[in-house]
Amino acid sequence: MDPLEDWLESMQPRLAGLVDFEWPDGSLTDHSPASSARLEAELLTRTEPGADFLERVAGFLGEALLSAAGGSWAWDERRGLPVVTPDPELGLPSVCPAELVEEARRRRDGDEFGRSLRELEQAVAEKQAAAPGWTPVKEPTPGLDQDPAATFDSPYLDAWLAKHAAGLPAWLATYAERPGLWDFSRASLDELEAAARRRASGPDELAEDPDFAEGASWYLGEVLRPAMRAQWCYHPGEPDGDNMFVGRPFLDQLIPDGTVAVPFLLIQVALADRAPGVLRHAYDRLT
Repeated sequence: MDPLEDWLESMQPRLAGLVDFEWPDGSLTDHSPASSARLEAELLTRTEPGADFLERVAGFLGEALLSAAGGSWAWDERRGLPVVTPDPELGLPSVCPAELVEEARRRRDGDEFGRSLRELEQAVAEKQAAAPGWTPVKEPTPGLDQDPAATFDSPYLDAWLAKHAAGLPAWLATYAERPGLWDFSRASLDELEAAARRRASGPDELAEDPDFAEGASWYLGEVLRPAMRAQWCYHPGEPDGDNMFVGRPFLDQLIPDGTVAVPFLLIQVALADRAPGVLRHAYDRLT
């Protein structure tokens, strides 16, 4: 797989892991300067942070930079690392979040992330002063940002939802150890999590079991949907490594800065981490 595609394919699970497991108090709620400052402070408390944590921090920081200055992720062949390319209208060079993370650890003044964000915000302000009405444009990050091509009104989605609603009793008879506990409550997510871990030893195996995976994704989505006040959406096509929305029904609050959740990917997170209560933590974060 292309390294940039690989980086983007893993972005939603990467940041979900940061929020759910590295930040259990729920205070890392957005990509604001305040959240970046909290994240940098946490980074500096860790004497020997693990590679997974450093990668998660770099991913979060990159999304914060993109939120400030628009643009997109790119791959720097010389560095062998992902970089953030601000909106071309700004005429700014690319920024490597992983290098900013290492610079923050070297300087240890707690403001490396803040300085980078302020520089981008200043460039945006200057551009807006010269061109009133201009705003930076961020290319959607798969699994994190709403895809403007997505639809919540499609024959496929209607049929998919109806199929899994009608087929739930048979699905539970096949895959659930305690069907009576599957009541669409937050607590029932422990049953779903246990069932997924019985069926698959890791996230890559989930797609190899489509009957289970589709039913599990529908059930998780139906638990989340009313609590999120979200709506099912669908972008037609075959699932691929380029856009996490393609071919996978997902939930969208359909409001500015609203939350998006891809149930299939949340189940993959639970299979990758395997700590207890992963799906309950995801529920709490999303609602």
